[in-house]
Formats: sequence, structure tokens, C-alpha cells
Amino acid sequence: MPLKPLFVPLFILPLFAMTACAKEPATSTDNSGIPQTRSNLSDDEQQQLDNFLAQQKENMQFIEGGSYDMGDFGEKLDWTSGYPLSGARDSKPLHPVTLDSFSLNAYKATYSDFDIYSIATGQEKVGMQPNSSDRRLPTAAAGIDWKTGKHYCQWLGQQMNEPVDLPTEAQWEYAARNRGEYVMFPTDTGELDFGRNVWTRDDMYEIAREYNTSGYVAVVGLYPPNPLGLYDMSNQNLEWMNDWYDEDYYKYSPVENPKGPETGTLKVARSVPADWGSAGGLRDNAPITILRLEQPPTAVIDEGRSLEEYNYNNRTSVRCAVHSSDLLQT
Repeated sequence: MPLKPLFVPLFILPLFAMTACAKEPATSTDNSGIPQTRSNLSDDEQQQLDNFLAQQKENMQFIEGGSYDMGDFGEKLDWTSGYPLSGARDSKPLHPVTLDSFSLNAYKATYSDFDIYSIATGQEKVGMQPNSSDRRLPTAAAGIDWKTGKHYCQWLGQQMNEPVDLPTEAQWEYAARNRGEYVMFPTDTGELDFGRNVWTRDDMYEIAREYNTSGYVAVVGLYPPNPLGLYDMSNQNLEWMNDWYDEDYYKYSPVENPKGPETGTLKVARSVPADWGSAGGLRDNAPITILRLEQPPTAVIDEGRSLEEYNYNNRTSVRCAVHSSDLLQT
């Protein structure tokens, strides 16, 4: 039996009332293209937004900065005899990185989170394609494209008056490895304990049946967090990074707070997609903490199918970061 959810968003039930009464005018944006909160929120909508923002701030986990070796650290482990952990070219060479302190949200943003964002800013809700509606559970990590995820985090930062954005992949790896330790899996122990800290395929099917969905991903926070209090870094789905992707970036990455190449055509995604997140998939694609995946920032539509028929971003979600060395340290 899978563990019962440790976290369920607090605002799922009020959200439906909010949806029913919300007026959704054309979205206004600032000079950076970030959607802005409507000026005509009702008192109930404003209260729900305030509650949502308080919860998001509470979810932010402070991560003390430091230095670590980023990339394939197989050469540092005795049992590998100096060989790399992976044959992937883009996780090499191992290189030093020093990061300022920052905060990461304990959870990936759910459809419930994005619904509040969409209503507050007068946008169409994400993931509303007819054929993907059974995957669109309020407690599931939302499937979104890169720009939507970035704007959501930036909007959240404007509401919180803090520098919130997508994390860099250097920040994500540092946090997934418990401040740069040599661990392959971002679980509570650094190991895979199937059925306790990650799901098995049978668990995935059982969760899908329990929540009456054809999708495997139903609830964030089902399994224990890593030592820094971060959930689902080894399951659910991929997480967008702020960085452009370059398979050779590690060869010239700066030491201090690397932010990725200045330009590119693909974005970096970390973690694993849902269909990898079971026993066989995790073992076959280890080690997760150094795994880099390149993804197009917008949906790629299969031939013969329209975007309205399927959520082509269902494998990619977002976990917002606060790029500040003093937020939530107390």
C-alpha cells in the first residue's frame, strides 16, 4: 500500500467557489511580460489569494549556500574505481561550484496552485485539454511549459515581494544532493527503498485507481522528503530549470552561482518524468541527482494531433526558488 498523502493543498475546496464567481478579463502584463493580479478581485478571492501566498511562503525551505563538486562524481567514490556513474556526456566534467544561500519550495506547484494564479491574473487555466482532464487533479503537479512556469514563479515573487524565479540547475543539484553530498538519489536516505520512499509500478497503478485517474501522478508529497525538506525530487515529473541547455556547459561553467548559457534553443529539466519514477525506471536511469535532460521550452505537437487534444507539457512541472540569502532563515 502506498503511504497516505503527507500534504494536500489547503485551498482545493474554496477554489471551486472562487472559480464560480471569478470574472476573467484579458490578462494584463508588466514590461517583462509577467501577468499581473487583477485589480477587481472580490473580498473572497483576495482572502484566498492571501491564504495561498502565506502557504507558499511557509513551504519555502531555506538552503544554506556552500561549495560542492557539480556533475558526475563517480571519480570521487571508492566503489567506482574512478569510473563515471553515467555514460552521459553532458554531466561531465566534474567541476567546482559555490552557491549563495537560497530557498526552494518543498513541493512542485500543483494544478490547484496554478488555478489560483490563473484566476487572480485573469488567465485561462493550464492543462484544460479534454483528453488530459483525467490527469488534471488539484493535488497533482501541474504539467506546464517553461514560460508558464517562469511567469508563475515571477508573479509569486511579486506578490511576496521577494526575488522568486525558476531555480538554476546548480541550485537544484546542490539541494537534491543534500548540499552537495555524493548521493545518487534525492530521497530521505540517498537510497531507493521501493514502497517506502519511492513508488513501485504497483504503487503507481494503485494510486491511479484510488484517485480514479489514468495518470500515475495524483498527489504531491506522498513519500518522505529529502533531508532538506524537499518532496518528490525523485518522482512525479520533470522540473524546469532557468538555464538554457548546452551539453558542453560544464567545461566553461563559472564557479560562482552559475546560471547556464546566455542563449540556447532548449531548456534544462531535472528530476524524472512520471513514467520513469518506479523501480525499474529509477534503476535504469540512475543517478538522478546528476541527470540533465534537454527539453523544448514550448510544447512539441505530434503530427496529426492538435494542442487542444492533449497536454503536451504534462511531463514538465515547476518548483519555485527564492534567490535570496536571507529569506526564511529564521
